[in-house]
Amino acid sequence: MGERFLELKRKAFRIRLLKSILAAATAFFGCFGALALLSRYELLSIGRPLLWTISGAAFAAVWLVTFFLLRTSDRALAKRLDRRYGLQERVQTMLEYQNESDAIYELQRRDTEKALEKVSDQREAGQRLWVYALCLLLAAALFATSFVLRPAPEPPEEEVSAPFAITALQIAALEELVRYVNKSEMQSPYRENVAQAVTTLLQELKQATTEQERDAALSRAIGVIGTQTDASSAALELIDALWLCDSESAKLLAKALNYYDWPADAWETFDGQMADFRNTLVFTISPSEATLLFMTVGSHLMGAITQSGIPAEDGLCIALSRIAAANEENADGSHVYGLCTLSPLAELLWDADLQIELDETLAATSGALFTALSQHAANTGTGEYAITRICELFGHPVPKFERPHFREVSEEEEDGENAGEGVGGSVGGDAVFGSDDLVYDPIANEYVEYGTILERYAKLFRNWLDGNHTEQEKEAMEKYFDILKGGLKDEE
Repeated sequence: MGERFLELKRKAFRIRLLKSILAAATAFFGCFGALALLSRYELLSIGRPLLWTISGAAFAAVWLVTFFLLRTSDRALAKRLDRRYGLQERVQTMLEYQNESDAIYELQRRDTEKALEKVSDQREAGQRLWVYALCLLLAAALFATSFVLRPAPEPPEEEVSAPFAITALQIAALEELVRYVNKSEMQSPYRENVAQAVTTLLQELKQATTEQERDAALSRAIGVIGTQTDASSAALELIDALWLCDSESAKLLAKALNYYDWPADAWETFDGQMADFRNTLVFTISPSEATLLFMTVGSHLMGAITQSGIPAEDGLCIALSRIAAANEENADGSHVYGLCTLSPLAELLWDADLQIELDETLAATSGALFTALSQHAANTGTGEYAITRICELFGHPVPKFERPHFREVSEEEEDGENAGEGVGGSVGGDAVFGSDDLVYDPIANEYVEYGTILERYAKLFRNWLDGNHTEQEKEAMEKYFDILKGGLKDEE
């Protein structure tokens, strides 16, 4: 077999491989483009991952099929060369007698080689390649089009809102609601703001012609009234803050402040709950335990007041601050001592006198506390009633009103919330306090930093501790103030 024939055979293989790749690429681009367009026009539902998978499978299948279909044997190649270039079966004869060594066959092979030298490489290389290239170009165009061509967006459906016209009964009901709010016991300026919101709503509803306009006006009015109602009372935040304190007394006080659950005989309910709160402070405990308990509850109460953000001039803030830390000496000789003030005196007054002092403190503050809670109840009740009445009149969903969250916090939740908090401190040294919050100082009648008032009580305790106290009691007192200043460490 001549060298020229082998060269043409290798060229034929390369052409076969190139055609297979062109055909496979055509299948890939064509399949991807067609399926992508069908999916984009929602004629098929094919995701991108599946689309790439199908196109890749088409590439592999077409390459294999084309590669094997274009396979050409030596005999077929020789026959094609003889026919295409008019070689009168020279190549076939050379192939037939390639293993013969006689002189006549050698001459025939040389003659065939000379004839094959005249075969055009370009003609052999370009046989029908343009067809494959054209198909690939068209498929690539389809592939590119699938990324560019998009269906024309459908025109949005016009929202046809049902017509609306406020009725005379609804007008009369809203006018009555305005009068009700103006006559209510809700504090100013919240009362006037809520009444104005209802008045504005009535004006907007008289001009509204569709339900869409009605609903927009209702949403605005409910939002304004809700904002004014929330601003009129911080009792909810105060109750929640007390409930989260790790103290049974603080939790019972939180329940006593929960005016949301008050029945018709509100005073009896409140008085009974305050009695439960009072009983946790004095019964079945020792003087040292009373000292620690009074200081703990008083500190919790002052912290909850600060955390809630309730104004200092609010009656609820004033009443609770007196329970926590009052130190009032009256001209007639009487006095009112809050829990933090009674704490250092617990052992001296134990226990009948301590109970008397506690009863006098609660007696002096409970009336004002109930009055303040009644005012908050009026504020909340008026705002929530206005919202509920508006929703009922126009079939609008009534929003869910916030209520105290009386639920126990699990140990896991506490660990997650307190992770990383607290820095160690000592009563006698430079303290790094666990909080920089401002708390009410009943002696100075102003808000001071948490550490300032805590240092004062720590100093009182150090002066109070004497030889009558055991080392264990002294250590407990020091430990207590360490915790108040720096919090608990992880190992504790």
